[in-house]
Amino acid sequence: MGGLKGIDVPIDANVYRVDHPELPKNTHIICMPQAGKILYNPVVCGDELQGLSLECSKVFLNAAWSMLPGLGRLSTRDICEIVVLRGSLGYRFDAAFGQLFKSYLPRCFVGAKRFRISGGEFGAEVTYRNFDPLPNNGVLLTGDTIATGASLSRTLAEVRDELRRRDYEVRKLLVLSIAASFKGCSRLLWWEERFREWWPDFRIHLFVAEALFGLAENGTDLLFRKEGEAILPDETKERVSRLYGDYETGFLPSNICAIFDWGDRNFKPERHLEDVLKFVRSSLKAAKDKKSKEVLRRVEREARLELKRLNRQLVKASRP
Repeated sequence: MGGLKGIDVPIDANVYRVDHPELPKNTHIICMPQAGKILYNPVVCGDELQGLSLECSKVFLNAAWSMLPGLGRLSTRDICEIVVLRGSLGYRFDAAFGQLFKSYLPRCFVGAKRFRISGGEFGAEVTYRNFDPLPNNGVLLTGDTIATGASLSRTLAEVRDELRRRDYEVRKLLVLSIAASFKGCSRLLWWEERFREWWPDFRIHLFVAEALFGLAENGTDLLFRKEGEAILPDETKERVSRLYGDYETGFLPSNICAIFDWGDRNFKPERHLEDVLKFVRSSLKAAKDKKSKEVLRRVEREARLELKRLNRQLVKASRP
């Protein structure tokens, strides 16, 4: 599989360059505690998840601006977020950008909805688009979870067509995915090549959190362990072994989804927690190792407590 090389970046996270012929040349894994709290605890959802996602986006922006010096010469009119509805909203790039640069972030919107073709194969249709602030010769940002890559691919097709329609240039696309599959990210190499047919200097800079995950046969679950797909730094493997059981032999590393449904987890947390409980019930029947059973029972208790918290009456905060 792909080689990993740690690189020195002046941020509070560990960054690894991924060398793999099926991925964009500028692919990196960022190991950061903010993402770890999301990926290793499926009970985190709703407002807590969005707060952690905001912090992940700030780490990503700091990493990108440290690694690509040319970004420091950009003005607000040279940059734009491509918001893939609704997944990108959970990344809170606009808030992260405002906190770091004291500036608003121009945003284009693409409503891309996945649909299942058969088995684990998905396509995507675009239901909405707004490219009003798209810059000429600018840098584009986007954040989303990447499973099959169908939604992001459909979005990039729309972006490429709009750039050509306007006869615009484009410099770079910076992508952050808090949970991304190797298979889905491999589609970005194809898109990088398609963009370079028109803009030869164009590059995709991909940043993923903790790992490039394996994609389950259902086309949705992202797995810590899958032969021939999952690429993890040693420190990620060590965390998985400590929290979920032995990376090579444990039940959970190859069965628990690292992210579950990103949209539900952000915007419909009750449904997400019900899905977690369904996973726990089915997994307790299948898991054999003691560690997995302990973790599953703990997750069950915490998910039930979180459901109670979400279902309690709203109480208006008192004034200080």
